[in-house]
Amino acid sequence: MANADWKILMPYVLPEVDKCPKVQIVNEIRRAAIVFCQRTQVWREELDPLFFPAGIVSAELEPPRGARVCEIITVTNLNGGVALIPEVQFSSTSDTIDLIGIPTFDTQLSVLAALKPTLLSTGIPEGLMEDWGQYLAYGAVASLKAMRGREWEDLPGAQIKNELFEDGITSAKIRVITGGAKRSLTVKPRSFGQ
Repeated sequence: MANADWKILMPYVLPEVDKCPKVQIVNEIRRAAIVFCQRTQVWREELDPLFFPAGIVSAELEPPRGARVCEIITVTNLNGGVALIPEVQFSSTSDTIDLIGIPTFDTQLSVLAALKPTLLSTGIPEGLMEDWGQYLAYGAVASLKAMRGREWEDLPGAQIKNELFEDGITSAKIRVITGGAKRSLTVKPRSFGQ
């Protein structure tokens, strides 16, 4: 999937802080995206399969360029299609995954990970930018307006934009939890034969 550059959000941020250097605006958009993705886990991707030769318990994770792993969501054994239980079967960092048990035969694993942009990233996938870019702009504006002693300082405005940013985080968390469901997730009681 193609990435959308951070500069796409410049027209949403610049009018709010017109004296701010563009480089600083891009940095704050990136920072807002890092916070947003880390808190919501909305950016999820299947990483390249990992191969564990018999007796090897550790492998390096390989997220896409410009991304870092926040958390491993699921790990599936591609040899037999059996899902491993994250809390019991492996541990991970943002760079590696370690199996708890030593594999006795060659094993290939599929990994679904929640990602966040890196400090050197130039953007995020287009779909994420399309869905959440407005909220990333709110987060950047909130941060910039909260900078004391700058020409664009506006603490009440920063608070308003931060509330909108937090609303976006809440919406993204709900979408992740519900899987994007558009209808009610309530359960209707049913009686079973007597």
